[in-house]
Amino acid sequence: MTEQPQPHVDPVEALAATGLGCFEWDPATGRFTLDEGGLAVFDLRPEEYSGMVAGLSHRIPVDEVLRLVNLVHEIRTGQSDSYSSYFRIRHRDGSMHWAHTQGQAIYDPGLRVVGVVRDATQELAHSALRLMAEDDRQRQEAALREVAQALGEAFGVDDVVAVLTGDQSMRRLGAQGITLGVVDQGRIRLVGAVGGVNVRMRELHRARLTEPRPLNDVVRSGEPAFFTSRDAFVHHYPDLADQVADSLATAAAFLPLIAQGRPIGALALVYEGKRSFSSHDRTLLTTLASAIAQSLQRAMLVDQSREIAAGLQNAMLPRRLPELTGGALTVRYRTAREGVWIGGDWYDAVPLAEDVVAVAIGDVQGHDTEAAAIMGQLRIAMTAYAAEGHSSSAVLARASAFLAELRADRFATCLYAQVELATGRVRAANAGHLPPLVRHADGTVSRIEVATGLPLGLPVDWAPEGYPHTDFQLAPGDTLVLYTDGLVERPGEDLEVGLARLAQVFGAGPPALPALADHVRDTLGGRLDAEDDAALLLLQRTAHPVDVQEPSRSGSEA
Repeated sequence: MTEQPQPHVDPVEALAATGLGCFEWDPATGRFTLDEGGLAVFDLRPEEYSGMVAGLSHRIPVDEVLRLVNLVHEIRTGQSDSYSSYFRIRHRDGSMHWAHTQGQAIYDPGLRVVGVVRDATQELAHSALRLMAEDDRQRQEAALREVAQALGEAFGVDDVVAVLTGDQSMRRLGAQGITLGVVDQGRIRLVGAVGGVNVRMRELHRARLTEPRPLNDVVRSGEPAFFTSRDAFVHHYPDLADQVADSLATAAAFLPLIAQGRPIGALALVYEGKRSFSSHDRTLLTTLASAIAQSLQRAMLVDQSREIAAGLQNAMLPRRLPELTGGALTVRYRTAREGVWIGGDWYDAVPLAEDVVAVAIGDVQGHDTEAAAIMGQLRIAMTAYAAEGHSSSAVLARASAFLAELRADRFATCLYAQVELATGRVRAANAGHLPPLVRHADGTVSRIEVATGLPLGLPVDWAPEGYPHTDFQLAPGDTLVLYTDGLVERPGEDLEVGLARLAQVFGAGPPALPALADHVRDTLGGRLDAEDDAALLLLQRTAHPVDVQEPSRSGSEA
């Protein structure tokens, strides 16, 4: 009888047939050794793998890494001597695969973990993968809702750019590069670009809309364009091959921004590692483009309104300041950052004699074109009254009567002062405005308490005493500052806090007048949520003192 051969099992052959890979992990050193089968599961070539556990991080999504770390932590802390888990792996083409791993702790005497890993994609194809796809879809939709909500709160074009190019939006959209352009005089004008793989995007679009460029083409056609490889991009745009030769991008979406049937711009999203756009991806990105287009159109209209308002306001203000003997003047003006309203703030300086100048600052009630128009009329009228040689008190009294006769149902605050630069004498009158400050040559700051009358434009019988004047002195090197409430007032804050803050900033600024004005404006007027305009006028006395009887300074250290 012939003896039957004994069955033989080749473990290497068995492992290869079943797609199993083996690993050994040394927690003390971080070394994670994979055999050929294990490398295949992670879609790694031997020369690509460093042999350390950190070398797998780019293949495993962050949330999966955190879950596996928690499992291994139980082994390292002695809570368990084995583990088993399913997790996702990202292959080099960007596709996601499921894997399963089992590990066992071995102590000899140090801790080692040995185990197996295998591809479990087919096993889970009809259950977990569907759940994963649904989870991904829900995450994508939630991310786009967050971006759309942020866009809804954007006010100007700069705000829209900040939303789209911020770190949060890039994380939500999963893009490594974002570029936003608007149609401007037959070209795409880029207003925002960010991302390492997107560095050269500016070079790709310095062309007229008629030239073949990705953003130009989607604007002209009104249809999005999706590229899932560099070869496909270069095939479509061969003259741009050199521009993308060293790019890390693997996919890109170019989306037209259409508002009310008219293309107003385009958006480019560049991805590193992405290899495909599903129909769901394309639908979400098209929806995002629609939300961006609406926000961008609204922002462009707001910016245009602001530009018109700022132009009107600037036309109402003095075009130049007078040159002074014995002193120097500088002004700053900042429009409100919120809203499109034009304000009624103004400043003025009128030479009355060779060494005498009248300075004024004021604020007409309201934030609209009527307030600006009234401001212009009132400023011109006060200039005329000052030039006629009236006293400070008389100038304000006449200005109040003038505003009342306009029957505009508006009032205005104003501080008006006549300054003799040769002597340093200042005669000021106040119509409900904030007090001036003086920075002395030694850096200390004084608040000047000027006698205050009612705002301009109110009935004269409300304040029969008129506008009493207050005299104070500017020493050589002293700097006088007049300002409007937009520089010091903040919602819900006591005015004294704002005045103290101004005094501190004013006193700490540089000595040169223009630099000092910039310092005060930028420190106090640079808030993004500023709801009011702010005007600032600085007058510095530089003349040598003369032998005169100086009145006592009416002021308190601020």
